Amino acid sequence: MSMEDVKKQDDLEVEVEDLSGGESTELITKPFNPNEIDVDISTVNLGSLIEQLENDEIDLQPDFQRAADVWDNVKKSRLIESILLGLPLPSFYFSEDPRSQKLSIIDGLQRICAIRDFMLKKDEPLKLEGLQFLKNFEGMTYSQLARPEVKRIKSLKITMNTLRKGTPLDVKYIIFQRVNTAGEPLTPQEMRHALNQGPAAAFIKELANMESFKKATNYSVKSKRMQDRDFVNRFIAFFIGYEDYMGDLDMFLNDKMGELNKMTSAQRDDIRISFDKAMECCYQIFGKDTFRKRYKITDKRKPISKSVYDTLSVNIAWLSDEEQSLLLQNAEVFKEGMIRLFNDERFNFSISTGTGQKYNVYIRFTMVKSLIKEIINL
Repeated sequence: MSMEDVKKQDDLEVEVEDLSGGESTELITKPFNPNEIDVDISTVNLGSLIEQLENDEIDLQPDFQRAADVWDNVKKSRLIESILLGLPLPSFYFSEDPRSQKLSIIDGLQRICAIRDFMLKKDEPLKLEGLQFLKNFEGMTYSQLARPEVKRIKSLKITMNTLRKGTPLDVKYIIFQRVNTAGEPLTPQEMRHALNQGPAAAFIKELANMESFKKATNYSVKSKRMQDRDFVNRFIAFFIGYEDYMGDLDMFLNDKMGELNKMTSAQRDDIRISFDKAMECCYQIFGKDTFRKRYKITDKRKPISKSVYDTLSVNIAWLSDEEQSLLLQNAEVFKEGMIRLFNDERFNFSISTGTGQKYNVYIRFTMVKSLIKEIINL
């Protein structure tokens, strides 16, 4: 991405990140043992899946409801129409959750939610609309179907692929990256959330709801599709494991979320405090310009940059209270220094192109760290 392209993104809330060259490199070099994959593949009646939904044995992720609403009623209705026609459905993919003993769905969320809304929803159940072939079913709800249609729905054969709980987390993530391609695929953060149920998911949600984070990002980072939690996940990952970064951002964030799950409450409390202080400090220095590129003082305000966000917030979080205080005392000098960095060709490249590449992450973190050290030693 050229400097000119960057400057054209003024109307966006969050800058579109160029991760070229910073994804999946680890997948090629990281040892992968096929014997670690434990998948149960079963063909069952759709009625069996509906029964599991009724008995709360499938976790649809309440936090995913925004994602589940991506399908409108016409799309949902046409899925039901396909089932009534006896057409085969794509396979469903699940992961066994060792904590809750439930199945977490990774691929097929929209289809399951459509089936749930039609067959199980008591308040305002789905009314069929926009059907292409079964026009006589227009406006009908599940309770209005005749017994032969109900039997036809429940007897439809479906394939359930379930990754057993013994399958390593990183292997699960790789598999879900491969299969999560059809329909309305989950975002990487939604996948991480589904695979890392427990304290980590709840903790990231908590931090995303902190006022200091919302204020620092000028309320621009939305909760839709877990965009806000992706930001928090990035902070935590680099804050606790910057030295471990090998160039695959997705796997890095997933691994660190797994580590977060294993931490004590006290360790997570320390991260919460550091995150809150870093957000407050960044906002006090940059105000509504926080985490945004600025090439000159007169520039129009840019969208939030994820690479600027993780570099600034983590470097500041690593400082002691005294060092943060010194940085605040020299806020204007720091802002001038950041403008110089934004105009530095190497630094600008590291935050604009291939931002997930290991070398670019190293460059931007190191250059900001050096600037901060220079400021607090004035």
